[in-house]
Amino acid sequence: MSPQDANSQSHLKSGHSTRREFLKGAVLAGGALAIPAARAESSGAMPTVTIAGQRVTRLIAGGNPLFGYSHFNGILDRHMAEYFTDEAVVKFLLDCEKAGISAWQSNFPAPLERQYPRIRDAGCKLQWFALADTFDIEHNDFSADKVWPLARKAVERAARLKPAAIAFRGEETDRLLNQGRMDVVRDFINCAHDAGLPAGVSAHNPATIEHVEHNGWPSDYYMGCFYRLTRTREEFQKDFGLAPVGETYIASDPERMCQVIRQVKKPCFAFKILAAGRRCGSPEQVRQSFEFALKSIKPADALIVGMYPRFSDQIADNAKVVRETAT
Repeated sequence: MSPQDANSQSHLKSGHSTRREFLKGAVLAGGALAIPAARAESSGAMPTVTIAGQRVTRLIAGGNPLFGYSHFNGILDRHMAEYFTDEAVVKFLLDCEKAGISAWQSNFPAPLERQYPRIRDAGCKLQWFALADTFDIEHNDFSADKVWPLARKAVERAARLKPAAIAFRGEETDRLLNQGRMDVVRDFINCAHDAGLPAGVSAHNPATIEHVEHNGWPSDYYMGCFYRLTRTREEFQKDFGLAPVGETYIASDPERMCQVIRQVKKPCFAFKILAAGRRCGSPEQVRQSFEFALKSIKPADALIVGMYPRFSDQIADNAKVVRETAT
């Protein structure tokens, strides 16, 4: 056990430390830089909606930054992973709760198994919307026959922690659509329901959501990415006459996804509304992105937004924008 882990456990033992004392001792890896304190909670209640039978705020925290998934490059991945120590993850979620946010969404990588009890022991009551990511269990080739048993294991693994709901990861649902194997997504929905969990379907391709809706499968909610990051090289060549390098964000994509989100009757989470940090050039651009998203989805829908409060209090800033612009 590292000195850092030993320190964390001593703070979290029941009866030996208060929640305030735990937070007071939270520092970044190596202890060189204290985690900035969140600003005081903004006035006024955060607007809420009902998704998967749960009353949630229209802003919920995305989990990608917590595990070093920047969707930008490997350097930023490492930057985020360095910042989000176990203690920083706990403090981040407590700060979200303090700002009036009621839930967070993430996949279930190995660090979360270690962090989850610490999150609850620290008094955090945020609801967790799980993402069934088969890569958390085994790196695979995305063939349908390989994905299905891993998806089932992902449900079983997450169900032990009793999340508010669980959704099938968007990159995998889109690939299954391309493979003509959406039966795996249908079976996932039934598997989640058998485990007593509401089931969602995440997608980057609006056609994936349209397929599930058209077939009347009993998903409880959808997650729609504003940018279609799952286009194949062949699709890029066909649609744009070029092949990209890495993730490519197309400015016209949000309109198409929002059209589908508005059409489906079930509630949706919209995500990557800031293009994984590419639309954060100024406070005005961030506000414009939030306003566009909230105007373009249904009043019953919500936003998932990843936040990295290393240099500014993005939690309080984003909560303030949603309070001021959402209904």
